[in-house]
Amino acid sequence: MQIALFIDIDNAKVSLPVFKDILEQLRKIGKISYCKVYGFNERKHMKFDELIEKYGFDSAPTMRYKKRAKSQLDTRIIIDAVNMFHTKPFINAFCFVTGEGDLVPLLSFLRAGGKTLYTVDTESTDGNDHMYDQKIRLDVKYNKPSKISKKELSEKLRNISARSSNIDEDDEDKAEAQRRDLINEIEEILATKGTDLDDEEKDLYASLEDLLSILK
Repeated sequence: MQIALFIDIDNAKVSLPVFKDILEQLRKIGKISYCKVYGFNERKHMKFDELIEKYGFDSAPTMRYKKRAKSQLDTRIIIDAVNMFHTKPFINAFCFVTGEGDLVPLLSFLRAGGKTLYTVDTESTDGNDHMYDQKIRLDVKYNKPSKISKKELSEKLRNISARSSNIDEDDEDKAEAQRRDLINEIEEILATKGTDLDDEEKDLYASLEDLLSILK
């Protein structure tokens, strides 16, 4: 089984442990002949960088959406999958891990072409679920984080800013551990970032991204 994996780590809120588990489960089924990672941001997804480079995966940066866009589906996935169908006939299975959006026409097209279709089993369902041949069960729990409130986001920013200003630079090992904890916490918060944000929320998330850049 030659598998192509199309995974949107930003819109689908995929953590690094979940990504690794998806790769592991797919390798039990066949060979991952191609993988493209969408929504990749070097600052936000620093932990993914090494893995993407190690396996030579393709990547595409975050796609910006209009303020009140309802769909979080990266349309580049559809274009790339159709292109692969026509140019790489040896690929006989496609796996999609995406944000919200209608994939039914694409999945119907691929199924009519004799391709096997996979996705990942999560606690949530969408309108595409019935089109897959198999939903892969992961060993790592995959729950998409929900958007946090503006008040909570502001409080978290104040707390992280204060802690980042009090890093113990006299103890190198302690300072590194403190930075790592802050980086992990910021990345977890950024994973909740949605697309329908007001100006204040955009500023709060931007401040977190700036802090992340400084800590790295």
